[in-house]
Amino acid sequence: MTKLTTTGLAGAFVLASGLPALAETYSFTIVAGHPPITGGVAELNEVFIPEVNKRLEAMGHSVNWTEAYAGSVADFQGVLEAVESGIAEFGYVPHLFEGDKLPLEQITYVTPFGTSDLSVLMDVIGKLHDEIPEMDEAWAENGQKVLAPVGIDSYHFVTNFEINSMADLENRKIGTAGLALNWLKDTGAIPVAGALPTFYNSMSTGLYDGVMTFESAITPYKFFEVAPNITKIDFGAQYASALTVNLDIWNDLPEDVQAAIQEAADLYRESTAQYYQDAGANSLAKAAESGATIKEVSPEFRAEYAAALPSFATEWAKKLDAEGKPGTKTLETYMRLSREAGVEHARKWGDM
Repeated sequence: MTKLTTTGLAGAFVLASGLPALAETYSFTIVAGHPPITGGVAELNEVFIPEVNKRLEAMGHSVNWTEAYAGSVADFQGVLEAVESGIAEFGYVPHLFEGDKLPLEQITYVTPFGTSDLSVLMDVIGKLHDEIPEMDEAWAENGQKVLAPVGIDSYHFVTNFEINSMADLENRKIGTAGLALNWLKDTGAIPVAGALPTFYNSMSTGLYDGVMTFESAITPYKFFEVAPNITKIDFGAQYASALTVNLDIWNDLPEDVQAAIQEAADLYRESTAQYYQDAGANSLAKAAESGATIKEVSPEFRAEYAAALPSFATEWAKKLDAEGKPGTKTLETYMRLSREAGVEHARKWGDM
C-alpha cells in the first residue's frame, strides 16, 4: 500500500525554493506478470517510473518504488486482482486474459486484419474509450483506472512447419492467447490456449506445432529456436494491455500529483507504441540472422484466410448486448473510428 511521509519544511526555505509547504515521500509498488524483456514492462522502468520521479521531485516530493515483474508478486493472470486488492498501486495488466471481467477491451481481438500501425491503433482506442464510457466503468468495477492503453505490434505465425496454403494448417496445434484463439476457427488448425511465458516450452516439448504471436516477441523469447518458420500474415496490431492504478489510491492523491503521474503515463503510452513499432522490425531481422525463415503471404492468401473465419465479431457483440453491455455499439463505433483513421480491414466485421 502507499505510505506517505510528511516532512515539515522551514518557512524561509519553502519560500526561497518554491517547494510546497509539505513534501511527501510516496512508496509505490508496480507489478507485471511478464518479464522485462516484454516491451511494455521494460518501458515501465525506462520511461514511466523516471518520468514520475522527475515530476514529483520537481514538486519537492520523493518516490520509492518496488518493481515486481516476471510474476514475482502476480502472474500474468493475476495482475488485475493485485491492483484491485491494493497489493500493488500500479500494474501492467494484460487484459486479453481478462475477457470475462473486461469484455469490451477485447475489441481488436474480434476484429483482426486491421492496421499494423500501432500509433494509429492507439489513437483509435483512445477515442473509443471517450465514446464508450462503459469501458472505463468496467475497470472501475475492478478497482482501478487506466492510465495508458498499451498495444502490441502485428501478429504472425511462428511454426515448426512451412505454411504455403491454408491446407498446411490442417490438424496443426497452434498456441495463442485470449480471443485470438478465434483466428484459428474454421482454418483446420487446432487452437491451444497459452501465453508468452509458456510458448517456448510448449513448442519444444511438442505440445504446439507453432504459435500466433506478435513479431517483437519472437527474438526476445527465442521462439525461432524451436519454430524457425515465420509466416507474415499480418493479423494486425492489437490492443492487449494497460497500465493501471488502484482507484482508491488514485482518488487519495492530490490533483497535482495525479496530473504529474498522468503526464508520465501519456509519455509511456507514446514510447511503448514506438518501442513495439521499432522492436517488431528488429526482432524479425535478428531472427533471420539466427537462421529463421521469414515468408510474407500474398494478399490473396490473407483475404482467403480472413473470409474463411466465422462471424465471431457479431457473435461477440450480440452476446454482450444480451448481458446488458454495449457490444454492438462498441463494435460499430470501433469500425467507424478505424475507417475515419484510414484503416482498412481485410474483412468487414459486424453488420455495418
